Amino acid sequence: MGYVRGTRWNEELIKEKVLEVVSALELKRMPSQKECENYFKNCALTNAISRRMGWYVLAQEMGLPIKDSETYFGKKHEQIAQEQLISRGFEVRRMPTNFPYDLLVNDCVKVDVKASKLYKGEHGNFYSFNLEKPFCTCDIYMLYLVGDDGSEKDLLIVPSKFVATNTQIGVGEKTSKYHYYSGKWEYIGQYCNFLDSVS
Repeated sequence: MGYVRGTRWNEELIKEKVLEVVSALELKRMPSQKECENYFKNCALTNAISRRMGWYVLAQEMGLPIKDSETYFGKKHEQIAQEQLISRGFEVRRMPTNFPYDLLVNDCVKVDVKASKLYKGEHGNFYSFNLEKPFCTCDIYMLYLVGDDGSEKDLLIVPSKFVATNTQIGVGEKTSKYHYYSGKWEYIGQYCNFLDSVS
């Protein structure tokens, strides 16, 4: 199970080692990062996956479902965002895992995708989006409000300049200033047009 220092990681070796974990742990899905690291007692494989293709892409290529988790929830909505953007005529690149934003639109506009289910609290219900850090690393946030059944209730398209120092966005179920940004697809087009005009 150990590795020689300086292992040359290629796609074939990565897939072989992932299947070794799947077999040893008797899984019917993609192993998690923690499962791989516990099995091999190091992070060589997980680092190689993150560097070369990312967990989600690798799982798709290998036909392995991903463990139902917040990571899968987020990646699913990145894919939905990508498909919706492409259907509106934009070109979209998916960024690797742990990149500071999720999508690059028309090779110029940086988009971060977030999704939240409804939190039910004593003082009202709300959606909560963790931006993780102040001072944005994207141009636009796409915020999906997700129902208990997994369906998208709404999509808020918020330019990052309006939340530049936020680390969290809370959206009330009924009332919130952020509902103004519902379905504001035109913002993405405006950003693309402006950046295309810069010479």
